[in-house]
Amino acid sequence: MLLRYLSYQEIDKTKWDQCIRKSVNGLIYAESVYLDHMAAHWDGIVLNNYEAVMPLTWKKKLGIKYLYQPSFFQQGGIFSAEEISQELAAAFLELAAEKFRFAEITLNYKNLLVQKNKLVKTTLRNNFVLNLEDSYADLSGNFSTYIKQRLKKAYAFPLVYKKSTDYKYAIRLYKKLYQERLPSFADKDYRNFEKLCVNLAENKRVLIRQVYHAETNELLAMVLLLRDKKRLYNMASSLLPAGKKLLANYYFYNEIIREFAETPLVLDFEGSDVPGIAYFYGKFTSTNEQYPFIRYNRLPAPIRFLKD
Repeated sequence: MLLRYLSYQEIDKTKWDQCIRKSVNGLIYAESVYLDHMAAHWDGIVLNNYEAVMPLTWKKKLGIKYLYQPSFFQQGGIFSAEEISQELAAAFLELAAEKFRFAEITLNYKNLLVQKNKLVKTTLRNNFVLNLEDSYADLSGNFSTYIKQRLKKAYAFPLVYKKSTDYKYAIRLYKKLYQERLPSFADKDYRNFEKLCVNLAENKRVLIRQVYHAETNELLAMVLLLRDKKRLYNMASSLLPAGKKLLANYYFYNEIIREFAETPLVLDFEGSDVPGIAYFYGKFTSTNEQYPFIRYNRLPAPIRFLKD
C-alpha cells in the first residue's frame, strides 16, 4: 500500500475526479472544481494510483497550517471505489495529522469508524436522504402522517411550483434570510459559491425551483440544488415569511420529490443538527446518513490551549 501526501500542484485532477466518480461514497464536495472554488487551499492524500483519495482543506495562521471546514462544504474524508476499512482510514488520518497539527473537519457517511486515538474527538452529524428511484405514489406513501396532514392543508392554498435559472438571486435571498444564523459564512464564501455555480451551471448541474402564490405572484420559497450523477443536493433553501404561513416548504419538497421520482438519484436534504430542521426532514424520510465531525489538537503546548 502506497499512501502519498500530494500538494495541490502535484495532484492529477483528472485521476482525482475519476476516483470521486467511481467511489461508492462519491460526493460533489470532493470534486476538484468544488474544492478549487470553496477551499482557501487544498492538498490531498492519495492511495496508490488514485484508488482512494482524501481532500485536505487548509488555512494558515501564525505560520501554522491547519485543516478546516469550508462553507457550503458538508462532507470531506476518504473516498474510494472499495469499502474503507478501519485500518485504511486510520492510515489516512495519521498521515493527515503528520502534516497538519490541528484539525476541525468532517469525514463522510462511509467513514463511520470508531477512533481509538484519544487525541481525536469525534461527533456524529445528521444528514437525511431520500432515494428517488421508486414511484411518487410509493415515496409519498411512506411520508409520515404529520407530513401528509400538512400537505393536505398546503394544497388548499393557491400555490404554484416553478423552475428558474436565477441562481444568483437564489444565493442573495439565502444570504439575506439566513446570514445571521450562519456567522461562519463570510461574504467571500457567498461570492465563491456563486462562482462555483457559474461553473456548474454550464454543465446543467444547478437547479432552481420556486413556489409562488398563484393569485398574487408573490415568491414564497426558493431552493438552489446542485446535482451530480447520484444526488440532488439541497444547498440553499429559502422560506419567506408569507411562505411559512402557507406551508410552502411542505408543498415545495413534495413537488421536488414528485418531479424527480423514478430517477436514479438521491435527494440529499443536507442536514441537519438543528432540532426543528432535523424534525422537518426526518418526516419525509427515515434514512439518516450520519457522518463524523472530527477534531484533534497536536499543536505545541504553548499554543495548544489557545485552540481548546
